[in-house]
Amino acid sequence: MVQYSSRLSKAGLVVGYCALTIAVWVAHAAPATGYELSLYRATPLAAWAGVAVALAVGVPLLLTTSREQRAHALAALLVAATTLTVVALPVIRGYYFYAGGDALSHIGWTRELVTGALSPLELLYPGIHATTAVVASVTGTPLVQANLYVVLVGVPAVFLLFVPLTVQLLVDTPSAYAVGLLAACLFTPVNNIAVHLVSHPASQAILLLPVALYLALAYAIHQPFLARRQDVDADAGWPPRPGAAFGYAALFTGVAASYLLVHPQQALNLAFCLLAITGLQLLVRWRRADSRMSSHRVLHVHAFVTAAAFLAWAPRFERVQGAVVSTILSIVETGGSTGEVVSQKSGSLLAVGGSLPVLFVKLFVGATVVSLLAAFLILTAIRGGLPDRDTNTVVTYLSAALVPVTGIFLVVLASSAGDMYFRYQGFIMVPVTVLGAAALAYAVDRAPDDSRRVGVTAALCLFCVLVPVGMAALHPAPFIYQPSKHVSDSQASGYESAFEYRQPDVPFSGIRGGPERYVDFYYGTEYARTTLDFPGYSRPLPEPVFERGNYTAYFDDAAYFAVTQSDYEREVQLYEGFRYSRSGFESLATTPGVNRVRASDGFRLYWVAPTDP
Repeated sequence: MVQYSSRLSKAGLVVGYCALTIAVWVAHAAPATGYELSLYRATPLAAWAGVAVALAVGVPLLLTTSREQRAHALAALLVAATTLTVVALPVIRGYYFYAGGDALSHIGWTRELVTGALSPLELLYPGIHATTAVVASVTGTPLVQANLYVVLVGVPAVFLLFVPLTVQLLVDTPSAYAVGLLAACLFTPVNNIAVHLVSHPASQAILLLPVALYLALAYAIHQPFLARRQDVDADAGWPPRPGAAFGYAALFTGVAASYLLVHPQQALNLAFCLLAITGLQLLVRWRRADSRMSSHRVLHVHAFVTAAAFLAWAPRFERVQGAVVSTILSIVETGGSTGEVVSQKSGSLLAVGGSLPVLFVKLFVGATVVSLLAAFLILTAIRGGLPDRDTNTVVTYLSAALVPVTGIFLVVLASSAGDMYFRYQGFIMVPVTVLGAAALAYAVDRAPDDSRRVGVTAALCLFCVLVPVGMAALHPAPFIYQPSKHVSDSQASGYESAFEYRQPDVPFSGIRGGPERYVDFYYGTEYARTTLDFPGYSRPLPEPVFERGNYTAYFDDAAYFAVTQSDYEREVQLYEGFRYSRSGFESLATTPGVNRVRASDGFRLYWVAPTDP
């Protein structure tokens, strides 16, 4: 391992931690005062300078110090804390809430759980909602803030912890944990298409997958929890005391049950992975009783528990049955929609001056690199080319686990399920990231001594490029042609006041959609969808009506039309009037029959007068 002097390492760590502290302080001292189209641009430059210095210190020290040194552990903590700072910037900068769309509906469900209007047994995935309610109760914070703590701090922190631990489980080499942590910092499962760093249970489940994988694989290869392989005496056997194996199996059972409640679809994917590993283990035991795999514990109990939990919970909900049936019918009757979806997205992207290849690089360059590394490791393991028999076997396990979920990915890709296949791509990227990091660590540490310095330098250069690019695409921003998911206080309170003082039978309308998410947020999602019958719940204003200003001719009777600051900045600044032009927004103030009845910094409500009979 290339080493810095102890004095230089200590000085670097002091600089790095001071830089990170300054970055957090500067970002916290500049809270958002209104909607921010780009979280990155709105965060002070001094904060980004602090993040850059912290990474510039932490990444080299992490890769060039021995893991027995205290400096190595401190460098790992510095890198993880810096990455978590970037992930949690909406919390640090005092965002009222982060993520419109589904996330607002999830808060609506959480409110109903807290008030007792809805039982957790009535929700398909109550895990994140219940956790949010507990955190709100313990910390005394509002539900919206508690939800941000869960999805922007808790879940990413777990991902950053267990990805490197799983990599170390595969290849217990000197740089395994360091490379695994840096690979985790890329957050390759997050594609901002179907997997997001916002309140989205499927996304949270995908980021929690390394916990289940680590527990299952550690149990299979007889390795104690959080231990390193050289700490285990293979000749003495494992577990060290009677009943330990049962304890670890019980721990996995609890994790599997919790995972199911976070999102059943991802729990089913996990079950398929475990079934594939179990099938491989049983096949090898039958064909080659003297193989290394035959000495490992079979994961049949883990696979059975996960699958049984899914079958006991999910089929009760009509939504699950309908999703399966619709996917199959779409393949048989209508064929795939993948080409249509990509064509629509690329057409819109080109219209606003973007480039599909450039966007692909921004979103998937890290995923592409680790995928290539993972493919190399898988091919080597299949040929039995890894000298370490345990590494060869565990890599084979993860390779087998990828088979069923990749098959499902291809099925969904062939169906007309929109961009749902990107959710499976995110799930697949978890084991692929582990394998890719393991491949890089193995290549660096198994190289001859005279080539090892070159390997460490190459890994350092690689991550110095990939980590900043990965962090730049963590949050939706104009960099990836997406608006920020920021929900400002004035925007939320504007809708709240509009709902409180509205005329009951007058419908709402809005840009690109109705007020449905804010209706869920305010009234409670289950109540809004099953009982309330809110007028204009999901009614968008057509683009031609907006451009021509013929509101009174379009609406049969009186109507409300809501416009937010996020609507304006998204359509005018980001998309440059592609669908809703600047002139359309400006003409609202002068259009006959359209009157502004409520206004705040981030919200305006217009009343469209009824046409005289």
